[in-house]
Amino acid sequence: MDTIVILGAGQSGRAASRLLNYDHLRLLAFGDNAERLWGTRMNGTVVCSVEDAIKLEPDLILIGVTDQDRTGQLKRQAIQAGFDKVFLFLRDLYRYLDIRSATLFYMADRLLKRKVPGDLAELGVYKGDTAWKLNLLFPDRTLYLFDTFAGFDPRDIAEEERSGYSRAQTGDFADTSLEAVLARLPYPKQARVRKGFFPETAKGLETARFCLVSLDADLYAPLLAGLEYFYPRLSPGGMICLHDYGNPRFSGARQAVEDYEALHGPLCLVPLCDLHGSAVITAP
Repeated sequence: MDTIVILGAGQSGRAASRLLNYDHLRLLAFGDNAERLWGTRMNGTVVCSVEDAIKLEPDLILIGVTDQDRTGQLKRQAIQAGFDKVFLFLRDLYRYLDIRSATLFYMADRLLKRKVPGDLAELGVYKGDTAWKLNLLFPDRTLYLFDTFAGFDPRDIAEEERSGYSRAQTGDFADTSLEAVLARLPYPKQARVRKGFFPETAKGLETARFCLVSLDADLYAPLLAGLEYFYPRLSPGGMICLHDYGNPRFSGARQAVEDYEALHGPLCLVPLCDLHGSAVITAP
């Protein structure tokens, strides 16, 4: 059995540790430059300095960050500390292997084979990375796009600050435009844009039914509102792909689920093992 160390004990590194094949790999430690983490445990594994992690003489090192500059910096640091064996790069795996998209394709296949009726929707479109896939997979269905297309709304940020759910700021995810998103869609005539503050933008759609919804609004308030609006409107067998359920950067996502369940009863929810902690919710 080979031994491995993960450099980077943040969100991505921790998520990557859950993807390791423990039949063939033994995780020795996380190495990180944040001294406040040294001596703590992440997913049951100790965190230490990068140099102390190298002293454990692992067979492989996984650079557990996706930022190009940090990836290069951690690799150089490991080499300087004496590591001369095999490097794996989460950045490369993340670019070429996408668990959430793969899950989305399987979800679409099941929904189409079962002929589950309803429209599509995404709350939190950003640059359209998921919207174009939904549009491609369901070319004959209406796709509703809910977003400010200007980043987080100040009202939602205020709730994040009050409850300590995240460090969301004005301007986050504002580097997009409606025109750019629509240009990515293979069937743009199927799109119906609902620009503005959700759930206000859902007015007039009270009788709509959905077969597949992507909830990717990141923050507590819009995600709770999204569950309140979309889940009761799912067709039988319909599905929601919820982003950030297991993401410590946006802890309000999990809280939104818990608060919804406290009011309405448990959801049929399955966590995914992608780097952002997504989950799938199905309607009976």
